[in-house]
Amino acid sequence: MEEKKLQYILLAIMLGMNALMGVCAMNVSSCADSLEYADNSGMLVSSADYSALQDTTAVFMDSDTTADLEKHISEGLDKEMFLPDPDKSLWYALTFPGLGQIYNRKYWKLPIVYGGALGVVYAISWNGTKYNDYMRAYREVTDSDPDTNYHLEVIPTGYPVSQAETYVRNRMNVYRRYRDLSIVIGVAFYAITVIDAYVDAQLADFDISPDLSMKIRPKLESQPNTSLPALGCQMQIAF
Repeated sequence: MEEKKLQYILLAIMLGMNALMGVCAMNVSSCADSLEYADNSGMLVSSADYSALQDTTAVFMDSDTTADLEKHISEGLDKEMFLPDPDKSLWYALTFPGLGQIYNRKYWKLPIVYGGALGVVYAISWNGTKYNDYMRAYREVTDSDPDTNYHLEVIPTGYPVSQAETYVRNRMNVYRRYRDLSIVIGVAFYAITVIDAYVDAQLADFDISPDLSMKIRPKLESQPNTSLPALGCQMQIAF
């Protein structure tokens, strides 16, 4: 914010200098004859110097030059003080995870977003694979075909075959629960990234200067009808 104020002050000074040069040009134009006469009397201002002064003033008074200067400063302010649009940030975040953070120029959040997304995808895939394996084993252990023995590959070595059905069914339910939980976590994580991008854009111009503070201090207060002090807590908010 301080840099923004300083640049606005510099712009105001430059525009003031342009106005001042305009006034000087009007005064020089109205006193041209006097300057030339004074020059004949021994002053150091000649007609050639006067013409050069007019040319210099014309450069400072050029509206195109002033417009270019204002445009350059404005572009610099936009580049340094980028304020994202919350609606655009929301739609970018909904389109693909991480796009909202990229639009807000919060690139340091991308490892968190994509790291979490990869973790969720891996959890869903791994638990889904385990669930499918135990579901296949449960189907084969409960059918009457003696040639289907996939359940023997998933039960631990030395585990009683008579209890294989119970073991396979329990493990199938466990991994189905883990898979569903991973999906719920993935949806929640996606929603968090969308909310983060939207709130971050909304609070882009929020004042976080040192004037915003909260202090909590102990405090002693006198009690009525007694000489013993009471210990309390005092909270002070400055903004």
